[in-house]
Amino acid sequence: MYSRVQLKDKKKFLKWFLQRYQLKRRESMWILNYLLNHDIVLNKTKFVENADKTPRGIQMSTVGTEDEPFRFYKDGQEFDHPEQAFHEVRLNWHTDLYIELLFQESVLSSEYAAVLEDNPYAKWNDQIPEEVDKQVDDAMDQFLLQKQKEQLMEEIDRALETDDRNQFYALAKELKDVEHKMGNGVSPY
Repeated sequence: MYSRVQLKDKKKFLKWFLQRYQLKRRESMWILNYLLNHDIVLNKTKFVENADKTPRGIQMSTVGTEDEPFRFYKDGQEFDHPEQAFHEVRLNWHTDLYIELLFQESVLSSEYAAVLEDNPYAKWNDQIPEEVDKQVDDAMDQFLLQKQKEQLMEEIDRALETDDRNQFYALAKELKDVEHKMGNGVSPY
């Protein structure tokens, strides 16, 4: 899901955000106000999750969160000086900038969701825990085995209706193998 967020939507969001939240570092507010007033730079700005994984990202947090007040990431290095980031933003206005805002209940904010874009450097599905990934694979395997069993049952019914003993015995053996796999949690492949 790649979506290009319109400039007017980013401006609307920033105004909303700045009216409702107090950032832990006042320089963060300066950076957001700078973006709000410089369309060219705001056009190159993307609001994302995991800004620390980007080549040029900023994480800013609001009062009331446990997160670090300010982090600037550039080419794998981490800095905590907003002035340095502000200077970088102004000088390199033509380069993509990724911003992550950390505020209470951000996941419930429809305003934030409206401007949030996929982070090309940290895809959401790359962050699924291995255990969950295995559970999904196991569930899919069981689903496919169940479908395979249903298909075999239909074919067995047809073999019985047509009095095709050879087909019936072959399908019954296949069905037994599928049921064995289902009982043992084995992949259908």
